[in-house]
Amino acid sequence: MKIFFITHTYSLRGVGGGEAFCNDFLRELAGRGHKICVFTTKTDDFSREEKELGIEVHHAPSFGHHAFHKFEYLLYAGMAEKAAARFQPDIIHAQNDAFPALIGSRVKERVKKPLVASVEYLSDKSVSLNLKIVFWFNRFFLPRINFDKLVSWSKFVVENYLVPWGIPKKKIVLIPGAVDVSQYLKSAKPHPKLKKFGSNLIVSAKPLHTTNAMGIEQTIRAMKIVSAKYPVWKFVIVGAGEKGAWLEGLVKKLGLENNVVFAGLIPASEIPSVYAAADIVVHSFAFKATTSIALIESMAAQKAIVATDFGEVANTVGNTAVLAKPNNPESIARGIIRLIENPALRKDLGAKARKRAVEKFSIKAIVDEFENLYCELAKK
Repeated sequence: MKIFFITHTYSLRGVGGGEAFCNDFLRELAGRGHKICVFTTKTDDFSREEKELGIEVHHAPSFGHHAFHKFEYLLYAGMAEKAAARFQPDIIHAQNDAFPALIGSRVKERVKKPLVASVEYLSDKSVSLNLKIVFWFNRFFLPRINFDKLVSWSKFVVENYLVPWGIPKKKIVLIPGAVDVSQYLKSAKPHPKLKKFGSNLIVSAKPLHTTNAMGIEQTIRAMKIVSAKYPVWKFVIVGAGEKGAWLEGLVKKLGLENNVVFAGLIPASEIPSVYAAADIVVHSFAFKATTSIALIESMAAQKAIVATDFGEVANTVGNTAVLAKPNNPESIARGIIRLIENPALRKDLGAKARKRAVEKFSIKAIVDEFENLYCELAKK
């Protein structure tokens, strides 16, 4: 099958959730023999991997801060139309949100093929101006886009946004985000950057942008409570971003330099080794309302998890993690201490998490679902 794939988080080596999903998804499709043409914004150079996979990629011109790229490439929908007309796809797949979906609707008019629009993340709780604008952009445009099916990663998003906005239920399909679970095996060796911090490690691995940093802040504050009772335990923050310096300042302000440490940026390909070094993984979401790729990664790595119960989190982990209250350091601390004091529970939850990740969030299983959807639409 020939797939015209539109996204603003294209990557074959990305570190963020959207980039990691794109990487795994496109590699799996290409590995199954599908022909893929990508229309995206400015990215790093992945020409070697693209040649190996046989993926054709078109980049819209991008300038300025990356936050503006998704707005800018709407201006180049004509480029996408021409590329699709040459490629002659069987299906159009617009991944992320309304931005690629709007381009996809233009492509659909040009090549007369079905459009699958996929929504990863929506939240009306965002604090940054950029994310607030993006949310209202999606609220206005998604109900007006002529897609054949709208895929959502999250039941929470379907019930709280998509259906109330007037999108017909019959057009919505629930398919969660996923990871290549084969890369997250318990046999992975602990990463050298984390080994230097010793044992008894509590880990977070995600980019340090505003949304993630607000959650990590709560875990840092929880460590004030945890370290008072168990001073040998350390919280290791893996990742980089514009809020890294702010988080480091908070650690110093709270006097937690011996218990909260920063490992810096580690490539996505090495994240399995990051989790291999962890005894406990914490996901403190400030306002996450969708499937978290980082959460699924830690489940696939067979780790004991403390996660704040927000949005799609409980539906993702089932009974495989300790749930804490969002934006509540005391609750997060109680969850961490419970796992510190119960190694048997850590082992049991880790095994259950791995099993659930393999069964429900494997990239192979998710691509199966998309292939079925593509075939259903292509036959109409």
